[in-house]
Amino acid sequence: MTRPRYPHGVPCWLELVGADIAAATSFYGAVFGWEVDDGVARLDGRAVAGLGAAAATGHAPAGPARWATSIAVDDVDVAAAAVAAHGGTVRHGPVDVGDVARVAACTDPAGAGFGLWDAAGRIGAELVNAPGTWNWSDLATGDPDGAATFYGAVFGWRAVPLPAFGATMWQLPGYADHLDSLDPERAERHAADGVPPGFGDAIGWLVTAPDDDPPAWVVTFAVAATDAAVDRVVAAGGTVVDPPHDLGPTRLAVVEDPFGARFTVSHYRPG
Repeated sequence: MTRPRYPHGVPCWLELVGADIAAATSFYGAVFGWEVDDGVARLDGRAVAGLGAAAATGHAPAGPARWATSIAVDDVDVAAAAVAAHGGTVRHGPVDVGDVARVAACTDPAGAGFGLWDAAGRIGAELVNAPGTWNWSDLATGDPDGAATFYGAVFGWRAVPLPAFGATMWQLPGYADHLDSLDPERAERHAADGVPPGFGDAIGWLVTAPDDDPPAWVVTFAVAATDAAVDRVVAAGGTVVDPPHDLGPTRLAVVEDPFGARFTVSHYRPG
């Protein structure tokens, strides 16, 4: 779906940092069909992610390659102050990135990195939830209670446990109204598919990470067929971390690109 400017508190942009742009262009082109120009990956002519241009989020490329997620804010200076006031750290910025956005790179109190994105010339991802595009960013942390307190204070999120899914849904109250303005049939379609109540306000998931895993925001891409996507990952030089499996109506797998950045591929099959 194509979006106007994202509401405050909604994840809006993701970027691969710490990887060679030419090699990443080849890999993700083979896996998702992306075309890359000046560090911006596009599908059907619309921006879907950044590859290698760390300045777009302020995330330094040092360390292993990873996918970095940025969250839309109405005023990045105010949001950065809120991050610091509630125990997080502002590592870079706020700073203007050309006419693209005003950004800052932050970590939450547990150390998970994320960006702040005050859109100017680019709203963020222009196409999402379609095969080959961003689906979710989820926080994996060993301190879910602390995360709920921090992100609730900074962005107004609510952490709503969904035991049937083995995870907790991040909700931004009122987000469903925004989605309904873009897609008036959304609520009816979700009801027919049996999605959980309040799912229209969902902007991600909160999962408890193993004690030896560092806290991190992890990304999921939508695909037309999970098994076929995993085959393309392997053929392009990536590896399988968690093979394709079903979770309710979703078939998903965790993979790793040739540079060490992990991501999930997911196909939602309602009914």
